[in-house]
Amino acid sequence: MNSSVKYNDQLNKRSAETLEALEALILSEGFSSLSVSDIASKLKCSKRTLYELAPSKKSLVLRALNNFFSRIREQGNDVARNSAGPDRIVYEYLQVGEHASERLSQAVVTDIDDWEPTRTLWRNHIGLRVDGLYKIIDTGVKTGVFREVSPAFMAEVVFASINRLREPDFNERTGLTISEAFHELYSMLLHSLMSDGAVSELPTIDG
Repeated sequence: MNSSVKYNDQLNKRSAETLEALEALILSEGFSSLSVSDIASKLKCSKRTLYELAPSKKSLVLRALNNFFSRIREQGNDVARNSAGPDRIVYEYLQVGEHASERLSQAVVTDIDDWEPTRTLWRNHIGLRVDGLYKIIDTGVKTGVFREVSPAFMAEVVFASINRLREPDFNERTGLTISEAFHELYSMLLHSLMSDGAVSELPTIDG
């Protein structure tokens, strides 16, 4: 699985704050209808400040989304290292993704799907998250915490499901927001992994 785009993250305070604000703007409003001038106006900064982050609108979008996805993976990896037991790790690992999904507007999900570079960025991100999930499930099966399931199959089902969640008609057909859909998917996965007795002991995923 290819990793995401690499950037020099040694940013000064102003640039770091601008990148954070840019990320929030894109996640909230999407990016297809925004020009660099629009972004500068909304963030109350100069275009020169934006160009210190990246040389074009396209690269600004990719950098902001890469920043968002990379943080999710870092938080998920921290969970995998620090949580006790595969059952708790799965719960907290998936919580990272669900909480992050609350920031994804339908506008940005549509824009990501409509542009090949962001589709690739999303696909690489999800692939890396699934690799991490596979390892957690595999450990749980080998240690007897989880039922005898195929870790590869379970991880691929989640990957395929997440891809479906980002398609524009999914919201129309189900009436669920992307955050609500992630919640349902993750709850289904957790219940399929645990024995009947263990499921009742698992914390409910916060919406």
